[in-house]
Amino acid sequence: MNNMPPCDSVLVHAAQQLNAAGIRWAVFAGTAASLYGASRPVTDLDVLVPAAEVDRVTALFPEAQARQHPGCLVGLGLPGVDIVVGLSSMDLDPPMAIRLTHHPLHGTMLPVIPREDNILLKALLGRGPEQGKHDWADVEAMMAHAPSLDWNYIRWRSGTLRSPIDGSSILERLQALWLQVGDRQATDETYSSLEEKNDQA
Repeated sequence: MNNMPPCDSVLVHAAQQLNAAGIRWAVFAGTAASLYGASRPVTDLDVLVPAAEVDRVTALFPEAQARQHPGCLVGLGLPGVDIVVGLSSMDLDPPMAIRLTHHPLHGTMLPVIPREDNILLKALLGRGPEQGKHDWADVEAMMAHAPSLDWNYIRWRSGTLRSPIDGSSILERLQALWLQVGDRQATDETYSSLEEKNDQA
């Protein structure tokens, strides 16, 4: 993808180090949004690892610089690659791990967090151009390139959020956007299934 940054050697090094240590990881945020359909340029690659791995990851990359990342436990910066250890809103937990997808980039096969998790994460961040970000634009682009979404999983994940932001209101906005993108109808099977579950709650 020509909207991704050229950082082959750093990415390959980081991937090899994490894999050799047996540490679960996946790309997420803007990087994942681009792999799922967003077309805006990405300035660096975002890598997520579980919060429980903070000590091992910090030891693996002594050359990394401490970086601020919204809602993370520890941020480590390598040239062109940001490693985020633990998010306050969600973690790279087993339900997320079994849904990881894999995409080729710069000759390396990357594990990527599920589209549904990345959509929810971007919606929670909700940053706009005034902050130099395009979170809801990324959400819309990811939805536009998705033939379907696992709304049962999104609903479950929104109920586990550790963020103070109201997950239910975010979920409602995501439902409305899903119907708008691609001019989907209210009879969409996936949406209807979610709507029925919300009515029963």
